[in-house]
Amino acid sequence: MELENSLIKEGVEAVFKKLGPIKAIKFFQNMGICHGDSVKEIESITEKMSREEVIALMKGTSKR
Repeated sequence: MELENSLIKEGVEAVFKKLGPIKAIKFFQNMGICHGDSVKEIESITEKMSREEVIALMKGTSKR
């Protein structure tokens, strides 16, 4: 179970990193995977990131 949770978390982080938060959430919604509060989901992905990493993520997303 721990490996499954770790794998799911790693996959979600990869999707957010590749697509950015807005497209990632839309992707999960279209796949029927996204349940619950999107803000909490984004926070859970970014909570371990440094301020600089979050800013870089936001800048990269805004260019798309």
